[in-house]
Amino acid sequence: MLPVAEEDRRTTLHLTCEHCGGKTLVAVSMTQFGMMSFGIMTDLDQSEAKRVLGADPVSADQVIEAHRFFKRHRGGVEELIG
Repeated sequence: MLPVAEEDRRTTLHLTCEHCGGKTLVAVSMTQFGMMSFGIMTDLDQSEAKRVLGADPVSADQVIEAHRFFKRHRGGVEELIG
């Protein structure tokens, strides 16, 4: 269990189950009401999670361009990932 991202009042950890190999990202934050945490299953390895969480935020222009792309796209998901 190692931190993959740290901010002012939040730490994100990458956990891997020794039994099944399942991976989870867990964010632990200090709020005005005390400690809060939440987790999400992932397929990212620790190094991938560090890279993704350290990346620049998606800009509004990028969101608009993605919307336009998918609006124009004709076909299935297979064509996009194949």
